[in-house]
Formats: sequence, C-alpha cells, structure tokens
Amino acid sequence: MNLTKVLLATLVGAIVNFLAGWGLYAGLLKNVMADGMTEAAKSIQLPEEQHKIAFYFVGGLFFSLMLAYIYERWAGIRTLQTGAIAGAVIGALISLNIDFNFMAGMNWYNGYSVLFINTIVSAVMGTLTGGAIGWMLGYKRD
Repeated sequence: MNLTKVLLATLVGAIVNFLAGWGLYAGLLKNVMADGMTEAAKSIQLPEEQHKIAFYFVGGLFFSLMLAYIYERWAGIRTLQTGAIAGAVIGALISLNIDFNFMAGMNWYNGYSVLFINTIVSAVMGTLTGGAIGWMLGYKRD
C-alpha cells in the first residue's frame, strides 16, 4: 500500500468534497433542505453565521480517507471512472443508513422527500469525491 498516494488522494478528495457540499447544500439546495426539516430540527440547528466551517472539511477528510483506504487497500481502484462509481454507491448507502436512523429515532424530517434528495446529493458528492480519489491514486503510478 502506498501511504503517500493515500494521503494525497485523501487531501484532494476532501477539497472536492468540501466544494461540492458547499455548492450543493449551502447553495443550490439550501432552501429545499430547510423546507424538509421539522420545526424541532430547525430549532436545534445553529444559525448560519455560527456554523463551524472547518468541521465540514474535517468530515469530508474522514470520508475521503475511508474511500482512499478502501480503494487502495482492498478494491484496487485507480481510475476516475471506477472511483466515481464506487464513490456514488458508498455515498448513497451511507446517506441511506444515516437518514433512516434519523427517521427511526428523531423528529428530523417532514417526510421522505428529504431522504430521497439527500441520498441523490450524497451520491453526486460521492461520485465527485470518489472520482478525484480514484484518479489521484492512479496518477503517475509506477
């Protein structure tokens, strides 16, 4: 296993993940996601100006490290295409896991539409992140 490649791929993936999340969740779908949350969920959410932006990056760093490790150690993924496909599947499955658990034990979402949207967005983010990681792991490989 090439640790240098894994760490570089993790960093590239985290940057892509952060930018994709910012563009999709904070930009394009900001109002859609807010409309899908219950009032109880909105009441515990920090005001936008108090969000800890660095934590969004750190979360993406761990997601990227997970993908890079899986790709390098077990899956042998070293291309943009295979990285994107695997990232989409893994991103969607993680989203479904978290969202269904939220729906089971919390008064978080108004209905299933947010779950569907969140799964699609997570798949898109996983596609972009996983593709970048796959490409980086294969770049100038000896």
